[in-house]
Amino acid sequence: MKSRQLLSLALALALGGASTLASAQNAARVIVGYPPGGALNTVARILADRLSESTGRSFVVENRVGAAGVIGSSVLKGGPADGSLLLLAPDSNISVYPHIVQKPVYLPLNDFVGIAHVGDYRIALAVNATLPPNDLKSFVAWTKTQSGAVGYGTAGAGTNLHFYGVLMAKEIGANMIHVSYRGTAPAIVDLIAGHLPATVLPLGSTLAHYKMGKIKFLGQTGDGRSASLPDTPTFKEMGYPSLAVSGWYGMFAPAGTSADIVSRYHDVIVKSLRTPENRERMRSLELELKDMSAQEFQAMVKSDTERWGPIIRNSGFTAGTE
Repeated sequence: MKSRQLLSLALALALGGASTLASAQNAARVIVGYPPGGALNTVARILADRLSESTGRSFVVENRVGAAGVIGSSVLKGGPADGSLLLLAPDSNISVYPHIVQKPVYLPLNDFVGIAHVGDYRIALAVNATLPPNDLKSFVAWTKTQSGAVGYGTAGAGTNLHFYGVLMAKEIGANMIHVSYRGTAPAIVDLIAGHLPATVLPLGSTLAHYKMGKIKFLGQTGDGRSASLPDTPTFKEMGYPSLAVSGWYGMFAPAGTSADIVSRYHDVIVKSLRTPENRERMRSLELELKDMSAQEFQAMVKSDTERWGPIIRNSGFTAGTE
């Protein structure tokens, strides 16, 4: 009798394990092309939990890391258009990427459909705290007194930060040259150590160092000043409206996903991000919410893609040159 009970228990456990495995295999996925720990991954987990609660279907975050987010984004192309595969990606992998390689692995405007704008992140021009300039005007003048172009570091060649720096240098008339790093952290380390004069990075990644007095901010993107940085003017208010543009994160699905699925997921995501708890979490990540429909988000992606094209072509950048 005891042996039968043990056999039944073993069978039940085996079936339970098989059921759990099947459930995991059938889970919907939110792809993130970057390692765990960053703002993008944090937001992805918030949204995956909410989508699971709202749809009754399990959503899991899958980190597919490599090639500055391109590997993760490429998973979406040709994927199932049934709501089981989503991508949370920054603008670099969507509106910038198609312009920096001769043969893109994917074309977001053709291969993806935008579901929701997830958050804007401000970009800031920061300099080492010991550098003489304390404002943008004096910084521009200072760059022209140096023996060579002043380096500005970003999180990598071919990113929106790289080309935002190119646009900034042209608009403000500064003598600047891009210095590519493998991520934000090493660029910030060199900035603080004085090995790098300036950085063009997301405000959220550098704000803590500013509060410790290790760096100075000379300008920030956005239409109005950040509540976290009220003493630093925006580029727009300093007379450079073309530099008001911020970076963004967005949720996407494979092309061919039905309008009904897009609409339902859009509503879940928007409502989730606007709860008091998640609003506070977004603020802590220095992400700003914008009210826009899925169609308005798709139009913004198209506009962004078209805007970056000539800027990148005029920069002379080709993949592998930096």
